[in-house]
Amino acid sequence: MKIDVNHEGFVYTVANDGCMIVMYKNDTDEWMGDIEYIKVFTIEGDTPNPVALYRKLAKALKELIAITRESWYMFYVSDEKRANIYERVGNTIKGYSCQRADKYFYLYKE
Repeated sequence: MKIDVNHEGFVYTVANDGCMIVMYKNDTDEWMGDIEYIKVFTIEGDTPNPVALYRKLAKALKELIAITRESWYMFYVSDEKRANIYERVGNTIKGYSCQRADKYFYLYKE
């Protein structure tokens, strides 16, 4: 299952593959007239209004968990700043306890 989030002209996706949750930006790469659709997993420094983006992604993450209702989930973020933000998000998901191991997060159903 996946949930798309529109933000500042770009589409971001929160998706799950079983218990693994992934978040990425949908983008295109154009080279010599060929267009390739790519998934960008790293955060770029020029993201407009990043706080609003993280709020939208957190809301989509909570919706995804409420719909799929797995007994546990795991997700990973690539930098410390986002890890601190998602630790707060993980602690607000009702019915799940959040455990952090560096930049990996585990949510377990209570």
